[in-house]
Amino acid sequence: MKIKAVCAAVIALTAVLTAGCGSVFESKPRKSIDDESKGTSASVTATDGEDAEKGDTDTTQKPRGNKKPAHAEIGENGAKAVTDVLLIPDNDEDISRDVRFTDEYGRHVLHTGVVGLVGAPVDVAFKSDNVKGGKLVFVYDPDELQGVRPDALMFLWYDEENNNYVELENGELNTDNCSVSINIKEQGVYLLVNKYRWLNCWGADLDDDGYEKDYDPSAQPLDDTVWAKNEDVGDILQLADAEYISSCRQEGTGSYIFKVSTVEQLASAVYLANCKGADDSGNYTNIQIELENDIDLAGYKWAPMGWTGAGLDYDFHGDFNGNGHTIKNMTIEDGYHVAFIGCGLFCTVRDVNFENAKVSGMNPAVLIGYARNCQVINCHVQGITDGKEAGGICSIDQSSDMIECTADVIANGESLGGDLSGTAHEAAKVAQQNEPKEKIWLDKDGFPNRDAGLEKKYDNLGWNIKRGGEQVLSRNAENETVLNWQEIDIIGYPGRYEVTLTAFVDGYYIPISNTLEYNIK
Repeated sequence: MKIKAVCAAVIALTAVLTAGCGSVFESKPRKSIDDESKGTSASVTATDGEDAEKGDTDTTQKPRGNKKPAHAEIGENGAKAVTDVLLIPDNDEDISRDVRFTDEYGRHVLHTGVVGLVGAPVDVAFKSDNVKGGKLVFVYDPDELQGVRPDALMFLWYDEENNNYVELENGELNTDNCSVSINIKEQGVYLLVNKYRWLNCWGADLDDDGYEKDYDPSAQPLDDTVWAKNEDVGDILQLADAEYISSCRQEGTGSYIFKVSTVEQLASAVYLANCKGADDSGNYTNIQIELENDIDLAGYKWAPMGWTGAGLDYDFHGDFNGNGHTIKNMTIEDGYHVAFIGCGLFCTVRDVNFENAKVSGMNPAVLIGYARNCQVINCHVQGITDGKEAGGICSIDQSSDMIECTADVIANGESLGGDLSGTAHEAAKVAQQNEPKEKIWLDKDGFPNRDAGLEKKYDNLGWNIKRGGEQVLSRNAENETVLNWQEIDIIGYPGRYEVTLTAFVDGYYIPISNTLEYNIK
């Protein structure tokens, strides 16, 4: 969410900012100034600016007492990364007209030249004794950060008496509101910097992620804050074993190999997968899990392995080998894409059985809630699923392969009847209510053909192609009148083909035509 100005109701923003998101920047005072940040001035003469008293915002909900924050829009001098600044008082005073904010960018050579500066330096002046400090909030525009990650932002305060900048502790980042805040007691110039560039100018020698040369990020303690904030973690936090997780890390590679014999070890693998998402380049931690015993989850509230949401990318991207073992009595309640693997992306799952699973929520299934380009081999599931598009092996399937798998699952009170996915089951029910009515045929060139006027009757016409009973391609929403299989490499292999015309009906792609069968030699 981009914030160009303060929310319409400042008090609503105040409530959220006060809660913060738990991300803390820890630092220590620094006693000198690098030559680059001094610019051409060794001492500072404060420059006056216009009073920024734009913060009187009417609210429908009155705060306790007469409490009102001070607010100004900044960035007009050219530093556009920070768009607004607020001071939320500690007491119940109305300070909306008692604080002056001055945008110092381009007006003060020392502050404008600080290494790693992000946005405008702001001179905060208390104009009355009513102001005792409070929470200083800088609202940033993520599109103007020029590659600086929000979690790399750090506050500095200029100590005019000693002519140096002090790194401030306990800054709080709230990415939902695109804001960074810090509690202050002193007047003066406050500014945000890219803390890694700032620390490097003091010889820290860090890369863009803040790592030292010999730093191995895979060896560092995991942070479950993001996962716990966005998802139901069940009993996983209590069961996971940090020492076991560390022992599974492969030195020098950053990969993890879990040999799982106990509930605690399985929970540890789930914990790692849910706390280590894709990096900024889209690369995932390599995770391999192998069962060495049957696992009984009776009495535990389990949580899916792999999740996504709000732009966060924590899909399970690894390899799970059940070695023929069974996971019994798994119970997962509530959530979105709920299953043993919540969201799987290019993952492989093989040789595992589930017995007496009970899964409920949005898009529930026993094995994978949301399967994208996954490979599922020799997996057999039995249990009950309840919720929208409840499935057996998976709920939602996008281009995944399911080979020699079975599902004995009651979904929303009825048997899936052999369907492995919830979307396939729901599409089959829609198809039963809409018998195929259209005619397709092979033209003189041997290509599947259809009536050119069907676009007026159906949405997103496409072709479904099987070879030897196995689906090889779904050309959904192509609206092709003729399927020229010579232009599609995957159809050029020898074999017996089955082709059906499909359309988008009642939320699902279903067959609307007869099935053509032909051989390619």
